[in-house]
Amino acid sequence: MKLKTVVPALACAAVLGTAVAGGTATAAPATARPAAVAQAAAPATCVYAEAKESVKIRNARKVNATALGLLPKGALGCRTSTPTTAGESYDLCGVKDNAWSEITYRGIRGWIPRGCTVNRA
Repeated sequence: MKLKTVVPALACAAVLGTAVAGGTATAAPATARPAAVAQAAAPATCVYAEAKESVKIRNARKVNATALGLLPKGALGCRTSTPTTAGESYDLCGVKDNAWSEITYRGIRGWIPRGCTVNRA
């Protein structure tokens, strides 16, 4: 919530509290600033992975784990885990392996079989 929105909301709450309690209320001046300002997180390194075939994005490194979404054939996902992580063995996309990659695609973060993607710059 932005500071411009918070200050009027606090003033309104103070007035309402005064009316209900019958006491005196004061609000902080409009120039008040929060003591600490949160720093934006630095963006994670991203290696783009192109899907060789449509592949389900899973919540764990297992073939039958819950599917969170789909990485369509030819789509680019942001691979956030390097190197790849070992998980359940699979025989998918013409590859037998146990290497899994954590990716983010359209806000969905999960695991896909590494053998179903190729790296793109």
